[in-house]
Amino acid sequence: MDRIRYFADLSVRRAAGLGLTGIALVVAALHFDRPLAMHALAALLTFEALALFQLGRRAHRVPCERREVWALMEGQHGMSENRVQRIISEIMRETYLSYARRLVGPAVAAWVLDFGMRLSG
Repeated sequence: MDRIRYFADLSVRRAAGLGLTGIALVVAALHFDRPLAMHALAALLTFEALALFQLGRRAHRVPCERREVWALMEGQHGMSENRVQRIISEIMRETYLSYARRLVGPAVAAWVLDFGMRLSG
């Protein structure tokens, strides 16, 4: 079970990190216009948090054989197919929702800063 959690965390962390890298590149490209960069940061962080939340909600619909966790485990789990599907889906749901919650704070902070920048002109 810990092995599945480790691989699920690794998989979601890798995907979320790639998304955050893309967000950082967009914000860096918009450095010439700080209000626009802040607005883009807030919107993109919100979008990534919503995407992770949606992936968590739909985690039970994806067959475990189509997940990166399955490839990392190399199919070695020692459980029945129904049980491994249920366990991997539940762990993936928890992991996606955990990362979505972690992004909510920075997204809200970016929106507050964006709002403050717009008020101050």
